[in-house]
Amino acid sequence: MITGRYNRLVDDYIALVDELRLRKGDQRRVLRTLFDHIKPQVRLNAAIATLAVLPDEARETLRLIHARREYPQAADAIGLLNALERGTYIPE
Repeated sequence: MITGRYNRLVDDYIALVDELRLRKGDQRRVLRTLFDHIKPQVRLNAAIATLAVLPDEARETLRLIHARREYPQAADAIGLLNALERGTYIPE
């Protein structure tokens, strides 16, 4: 039951980010307002979604999640930062 709801929410999130990317001028920048959200998962998702359009701000958001030790999201944040540094993850 919980898994089904989670999967639907993830699908909705992916659809939203895709829609913003396709809009004129790549409107993923609007997600910048979520970089200050109280929930670390919201900030993590916003940072990941905006890495291609706001790379410096998105990376800083990831760094802050890690520095504040907001686990489990901190582990994802540092893993992504390391992948960006190694060049094994290239944002689209």
